[in-house]
Amino acid sequence: MSMGNVSVFKRLLNYFISPTLVLVDLVTSAISKNFGTRPSSNSSEQDHSYLALTTIREVNWADAQEALQSIRKRVFVEEQGIDPSDEWDPADQDAIHILARHGDTAIGCARIVDLKKIGRMAVVKEVRRRNVGSKLLRFAITRIHEAGNMPTLGAQTSAMGFYASHGFLPNGPIFDDAGIPHRTMTLTGNLERTLMPLDAESLRFDTPNLLVAIEPQTSHKEMRISIPRLSDEDASWLTPRLCCYASSHGAITLILQIPEGEVRLPLESPDNF
Repeated sequence: MSMGNVSVFKRLLNYFISPTLVLVDLVTSAISKNFGTRPSSNSSEQDHSYLALTTIREVNWADAQEALQSIRKRVFVEEQGIDPSDEWDPADQDAIHILARHGDTAIGCARIVDLKKIGRMAVVKEVRRRNVGSKLLRFAITRIHEAGNMPTLGAQTSAMGFYASHGFLPNGPIFDDAGIPHRTMTLTGNLERTLMPLDAESLRFDTPNLLVAIEPQTSHKEMRISIPRLSDEDASWLTPRLCCYASSHGAITLILQIPEGEVRLPLESPDNF
């Protein structure tokens, strides 16, 4: 194997043996069951059609309180059992709120506190897995970048794979919020590099010079990903995020298939965290 990417991956290999950057919990069983299935073309077309009629807007609490509270009550209070006293806080008054609507129906929301912290991300059950959450998150990221800040959030551990697929990395220990385990995640690095879902089962990695489609294949707790030759800078940015993504989907080994050969990255088993 030649130098270049290989040396980068070898350095990162030692880095990822440490459990500090590996996710501490598996995603929910529903995500695990659905991962690896390929949506039909009809389903994909329906999703694109649905998104085309979905609008994402910045709103304020005074004008959109009823719609925002309706979504969060359904998702956090009724579905997840969060105490209403924990859900509603003074930060809502001054936060930037983001609202997703399909036609006249409110279907998703998020908020930004202090122009950098994303929270209260919620999409109603009926429209999940249609990239509404992804659209909300990308809107929030852009809004924070416009303010000159780096986005951060406290992710429910069961949702960390979703945020990893958008380029976020975990840092710090798990903490409890309203009785649910969370971990801080931050989007760091060169703003010209982005990672985001391409569709329900694949990702896209964008730089100023290339667009890479990433199609993970999972079998027996190993995730295999083929990627083209990348620069050291691109490889250093992308690899930790793929490790994070793989761990969140239950993999204990990430296999990167690069032009020079195969690189195996052991990931900490969630049972050892």
